[in-house]
Amino acid sequence: MSPAKPKPVRKPAAKVPPAERKLELLFEVGCEEIPAGMLARATEDLKAGLEKQLAVESLAEGVTVEAFSTPRRLVLWARGLPARQADVVNEVTGPPKAVAYDPVGSPTRAAVSFAEKQGIALHEVYFIQTPKGEYLAAKQTKRGRATEFILAEALPRILHDLYWPKTMTWTGLSGARFIRPIRWIVGLLDGKPLKFSYGGITASDVTRGHRFLGSSTIRVKAFADYEKSLRGNGVLVRPVERLAKIERELAAATKKGSYRIHEDAELLKLVTYLNEFPAVIEGNFDPAFLNLPDEILVTVMRGHQKYFAVERRGGELAPHFLAVINLAKDSKGLVRAGHERVL
Repeated sequence: MSPAKPKPVRKPAAKVPPAERKLELLFEVGCEEIPAGMLARATEDLKAGLEKQLAVESLAEGVTVEAFSTPRRLVLWARGLPARQADVVNEVTGPPKAVAYDPVGSPTRAAVSFAEKQGIALHEVYFIQTPKGEYLAAKQTKRGRATEFILAEALPRILHDLYWPKTMTWTGLSGARFIRPIRWIVGLLDGKPLKFSYGGITASDVTRGHRFLGSSTIRVKAFADYEKSLRGNGVLVRPVERLAKIERELAAATKKGSYRIHEDAELLKLVTYLNEFPAVIEGNFDPAFLNLPDEILVTVMRGHQKYFAVERRGGELAPHFLAVINLAKDSKGLVRAGHERVL
């Protein structure tokens, strides 16, 4: 009988000291629909606001910050945050040696007072040489604060300082203001809810999905979980993902119809921020309207309805339009019929 093989010994994983742990911040403010034209700037300002606060609090080194938005939410995602600020040690200069000690080397009241003011024992003070001679000195240590407390103070301030052409204010809530009524706030540091509120709403770990396609109660722990859960509830958080989906579906529609889209980069950006889960549908209008100047047709479709005009290969307008809707599909054609009727 062969001897039993020795079992491999597993070494315990090295523990990371709490002060060296790197944390993830997930922050979302959910509200009623924000005007699409305001979202791009608000997203940039939100990111800049957090980066500024992290720099002020000496927490910015090695931290990556990203910001996203949809009509109903502004989102911050920060990675690599330290658990707390580093301690800061400063050298404080006191009275001259001749004042701090008498001729026989005994400390005077000036030396004792200096030590008491720094919160240290008299034997911990020392002398330093300066251009003016020897002076009493001491090391003063400022203990770093925990990141969770700093963020709980900073995030409401960042929201308050966001620029909007017009804002709503909440009476009696410390001057809280925002572009639209706030409905929920997600504030998580490494999965743990931060303790703060804004506009009467307390931060939690609960977000909401698409107004019609998703759940109104979605519990999340981290950004990866958050993004996946929202995608399953009808929300594409990243504008670049929504834009890519719109461009793919516009290209598919024009290829199928053997025409090309009337190029409009600003409209493309606008519909990206108008929808949380965009889908492209095709509609038609009476060809008799083609007797009107192209400028009128394009302006009406773009300015009033946010539709893309389409052109035949020769460059003349076709009696069709492409609309971006905030739904997964329009299988029964009811939405298309409504758009055609309005146009």
